[in-house]
Amino acid sequence: MSDFGGVNPGQPGTAGPTRANPSISGTIRQVGGQLGEFSLLRRLGKGGMAEVWLAEQTTLKRNVALKLLRSELMEDESYVKRFQTEAKAAAGLNHPNIVQVYTVGCEKGQHFIVQEYVHGQTLKALLQKRGPLDLPLALMIMRQVAAALQAAGERGIVHRDIKPENIMLTKKGEVKVADFGLAQLQGGERLHLTQEGVTMGTPLYMSPEQVSGHKLDQRSDIYSFGITCYHMFAGVPPFQGENAVSVAVKHLHEAPPAISEVRPDLPPAVCQMIDKMIAKQPDKRYSDAGVIVNDVRKLAKAIRTGESVDELSDETTGPVKQFPIRRPGLVLPALCILVFLLTAGMGWQLRTRVPPLNPNALGDVSVFKTAREQYVHAMFAIDDEDAFKAVIAWFDLPDDKIWRRRANEQLALLYLKDRRREADARAQLEKLRSFEPGDRQLAAEALVGEAYLDAVANNKNPARKTLQSHGEEFNQYLTGSWKQLAQEVRQMTSEQPPQRPMRMP
Repeated sequence: MSDFGGVNPGQPGTAGPTRANPSISGTIRQVGGQLGEFSLLRRLGKGGMAEVWLAEQTTLKRNVALKLLRSELMEDESYVKRFQTEAKAAAGLNHPNIVQVYTVGCEKGQHFIVQEYVHGQTLKALLQKRGPLDLPLALMIMRQVAAALQAAGERGIVHRDIKPENIMLTKKGEVKVADFGLAQLQGGERLHLTQEGVTMGTPLYMSPEQVSGHKLDQRSDIYSFGITCYHMFAGVPPFQGENAVSVAVKHLHEAPPAISEVRPDLPPAVCQMIDKMIAKQPDKRYSDAGVIVNDVRKLAKAIRTGESVDELSDETTGPVKQFPIRRPGLVLPALCILVFLLTAGMGWQLRTRVPPLNPNALGDVSVFKTAREQYVHAMFAIDDEDAFKAVIAWFDLPDDKIWRRRANEQLALLYLKDRRREADARAQLEKLRSFEPGDRQLAAEALVGEAYLDAVANNKNPARKTLQSHGEEFNQYLTGSWKQLAQEVRQMTSEQPPQRPMRMP
């Protein structure tokens, strides 16, 4: 018996890897196919190394993700041996932010990995739908991914393929990194630009030393993580090109556009963190993901409380003397909390808070204990109107205000993108104005939202006039998806240059 939960890595009676039988393998890879104690339910995806299936482990009555190694790869015994070695290393990682590998084995000549099934979506899917993320949500994702990298680094495991596709998000706000230790199976440590299965998704996040084929350590993962963070804040990766070669060369020799210029609303400390993670030279990056975890926690606390951060970790290149809060209104919730505690008493504040629930009011929305958890759930649910309404309806303490504000902003964006809901969009934009009268950011968001509705309705003159009259406000106060909305309005209202008449020969 092997130490992978009782599944043998080879067929009974064999000393090593077994060759695949294509006819048998074909009968397995279908709905209802049986692989030992695993019954295949539906295919989830296909990559360069394996097909991924949702399966039921019949003995334990649980769903798992079953990775079936591609038939042609199973003909290479050296490859199969590496497959088993790397899967065993990944199975040794047990951390809440890492997709758990349960077992690895071989049945009927089919090599496979059994891992935790994560019900949710990838960070890539979230970014495609939401665009640039706001700071609190991005920091929450960053902290959990960094914690996963810290756990792997302590075991000497390098992921080699950190990117949004390999970061899973659950509806409970949990973040899990997939495929630890397995990425090198798709091509080793050097980028093979002609290898089957290598796509643009791979070089977009590769470290310079990985592109060059040098020896890797966890600092390579930190670079890829930094590029992923850049993508979260900017909405696109820093380097793009027509092919893998052009992207790889940029990682080696080009500096990306400064994140502070792409997202001027970000605190300097956040920009400094990202710049350090994506330094070209490994010795100029963070040497340990645990330091990133600590810095992210400091920054997240500053966002919640309105405090300043005197300096980040000792590893940073030049300490950050002050962490400026660009929106002074964020300090108000902290002051309100203090007054609330003094007047109502600690016992009231520390009670277990379960939001009131009318089962028929907001559909089938899961209930969470805090506004923050409810908001994160709504963000991960994707276009769930009731989930955002739950944040607004169920949480009314002073420290919940920031999350109700963000839920109102997300509802406005949701309605704006649905042309059938113009009336709802205009009503929600008015709610933004009245949520915190005098807040210039909310006022700017309401204005650009109205300009967008005008542009969509082909009323270009009012939309163009709004852009001209409030351009400075938009540049100063709009961030993330709202900034993208302003760019869309500019594109829709731009005057097309007159075409020159064709000359007759």
